[in-house]
Amino acid sequence: MRFLLTTDPGLEDLLEEEIGDRVAGSVDVERVAEAPGVVIVEVPAVDRLLRLGMVYHVTEIRAESRACDLDELREALGNAAFDELAEATSFRVSSTCAGGTHLDRMDVERAGGAVLVGRYGTTVDLSEFEVNVRVDIYGSRLIAGVQQTRRSLGNRIERGKALRSSLKPTLAVAMLRLAGAHRGRGRLIDPMCGAGVIPVEAVRLNPELVVEASDWDPETVEVARATFANHEIAVEPRVVDARLLGVDHAAAFDYIVTDPPYGLRQARRTGLTALYRSLLRSFAGALRPGGRLVMIVVKYRVLLAALEESGLRVKTERAIASTGIQPRIYVLEREPSAGSG
Repeated sequence: MRFLLTTDPGLEDLLEEEIGDRVAGSVDVERVAEAPGVVIVEVPAVDRLLRLGMVYHVTEIRAESRACDLDELREALGNAAFDELAEATSFRVSSTCAGGTHLDRMDVERAGGAVLVGRYGTTVDLSEFEVNVRVDIYGSRLIAGVQQTRRSLGNRIERGKALRSSLKPTLAVAMLRLAGAHRGRGRLIDPMCGAGVIPVEAVRLNPELVVEASDWDPETVEVARATFANHEIAVEPRVVDARLLGVDHAAAFDYIVTDPPYGLRQARRTGLTALYRSLLRSFAGALRPGGRLVMIVVKYRVLLAALEESGLRVKTERAIASTGIQPRIYVLEREPSAGSG
């Protein structure tokens, strides 16, 4: 069985690694060149794909063909098997058109829906549908199938309260894997935990981790506490200024994984540089030698300017596409002689 998976553009290689770790057997993963964030895998069953941490939606593929126009699309759907539509009370067609195709999403959905109504007689219902048929066009390639996820797998965190900004769980898992915190023992903290997404995903990803969380704002800490309770996560968040992390904690951390709040992104450049310097010095002092700090930032030039004399070095970075912005994930490593440890 072939399945199409969607993730955040820029995380494709990490998703391949996660599939290799969590899906039994050797799995070939194909990236769709015309569609960043889309991969195809062939596995016997869907179950383990639905438990992947960096995936939004999973579609079981029923047809793959060339489709440069609507006639080719109609032919492909006319030959594909959508047997569940014979028993379903309703369905809808959803589409993504990308990679330079001239086809319009609405035209694709109308044409696809008409073909399937003609074949199966099933009622179209755009909101209360029983089956969601995907008809996606990437360049001149058609990939059609039945979506196995009614709700995005990225909407799995029940936050204690909706904050102004909150990290997506898919990105949290990516950051944890980049830190190397997905396997083995270790001590991890998110010192700007917000609603608590990173600690929740850390506990789920690796039960061997000792996970801690803190934030400078007492109200935010209460939100995180409620989030952890919602998911039965045994983490007790504390009120701690992230700039004093190395002073507040006696034992060193193996991993610091955090998403600075959006408020930092609107700060004046001069103030933001000074703030990052304070944060990086604090984090270096809280990490063991060789420990890793993973941060997601938008103003990455300011971060790089603040690195000087921090005792941290850039191990890797990557750009990702997320909610209309272009943040970067930085993996920083504490140098052996840095900080107070």
